[in-house]
Amino acid sequence: MNLREAITAYLYRLVHDEERGVVATLLLALLRVLSQIYGWAISLRLFLYKKAIFSQHRLPCRVISIGNITVGGTGKTPTAQKLAATIRDQGFKVAILNRGYRSDWKGEVGVVSDGKHIYMTAGEAGDEAYQLAKNLPGIPVLIGKNRILSGQYASEVFKVDVVILDDGYQHWQLARDIDIVLIDALNIFGNNYLLPRGTLREPLQNLDRADAVLLTKVDQSSDAALTTIRSTLARYNDKAIVLESVHSPQGFSEVECWYKDASTAILPPDTLKEVKVLAFSGIGNPSSFEQTLSDLATDMIAAVRYPDHYDYAMSEMQRLMQQAVDVGAQALVTTEKDAVKIPAEFIHSHRPLPVYVLTIEVELTDSAGEFIDYIRQAITDGSIRKQEG
Repeated sequence: MNLREAITAYLYRLVHDEERGVVATLLLALLRVLSQIYGWAISLRLFLYKKAIFSQHRLPCRVISIGNITVGGTGKTPTAQKLAATIRDQGFKVAILNRGYRSDWKGEVGVVSDGKHIYMTAGEAGDEAYQLAKNLPGIPVLIGKNRILSGQYASEVFKVDVVILDDGYQHWQLARDIDIVLIDALNIFGNNYLLPRGTLREPLQNLDRADAVLLTKVDQSSDAALTTIRSTLARYNDKAIVLESVHSPQGFSEVECWYKDASTAILPPDTLKEVKVLAFSGIGNPSSFEQTLSDLATDMIAAVRYPDHYDYAMSEMQRLMQQAVDVGAQALVTTEKDAVKIPAEFIHSHRPLPVYVLTIEVELTDSAGEFIDYIRQAITDGSIRKQEG
């Protein structure tokens, strides 16, 4: 773990009150002050957009934003993947615009995939963008911090009808037709503090901009948590469509087969039933991944957690493999987001134990048809097109 990742891990424990002592107390006091300043800055910036002092750019195609009001772990990437596939299957041309978080690529507009070929590695594109490109044949995936530029490129070069902003709720420079906000039913609103004291990107009252709200992982949540979410939404936004979804396990793939072709190498979800496994992940909400393995009756004898977007070195994978052997595991299991970051030299090396990748798909639990009709209406006639600001 490098210095950046170590600091990130410490701050995560700190804001979740897992660190004690004088230093932790002083740091939390400082973070509370910074949270106040951050909140004022967010409110001022949003005010300037609403008053059209800061202008928004309108693309010639439809724009759908998928985002959240907290940091990490809500399931944006699999939801963007599901939505893009649904729009494609409706006969529309769609592209995904991803920021390319922690990618090595530094240009303005990067084409990860044109829908036919993948042109970047996971390191060049970032794990989320590469995962989307790998799982979405026929759909271009672009990266770039300036979503106006990447959106214009998608519209002009790929002639798309729709672009999806992956993690776009706070990207106010680009006007959108639909804002979809994801709320993790396992983590709700983080610890209810704004960044950097907490994990909220915006105050909860800013939920009022959402056109649709998707509650994720509801099957792993409690009724009390769902009631809290819905009552909060009723307080701040009683007009949005509220949907529920689950992260449905599709099965497992041995990492070498997954690396070659993720779509044809899936084994049934009960493949690892009662098999002793070591689970490892570097994602925003590892508890959901681990709970899914338990729900599949996997005998998880060890779980190793890394910071979100963790970069796995060859030496780290070798240590994990040795740890799995030492504790008596029969296999290792990880997520698709992590699998794209595993070095190819490890994947193709001789390994004493198999490494399996769990494939997850987002499934709406109710009102799926209504939501698809809503999306189709926005694309075809624009009758619900939002006004700038």
